[in-house]
Amino acid sequence: MDFLDSLKEIKGKMVKEQKATLKQSNPNKDEIKDIFDEDPVHKEARLRDEFMEFIKYSDIKKLD
Repeated sequence: MDFLDSLKEIKGKMVKEQKATLKQSNPNKDEIKDIFDEDPVHKEARLRDEFMEFIKYSDIKKLD
């Protein structure tokens, strides 16, 4: 077996594992509905807070 065949075999195994984990981890429909029904003002505030936390822990420099 050459290198490309072994890569294809590994990829096949990984795809099978991904499909198995997706079937096991279906999100709750109520949680999805809550995200879309969220008040726009609260949604904006939540997204702003998440983004500011992301920026705080990343190595982003301000351009002048």
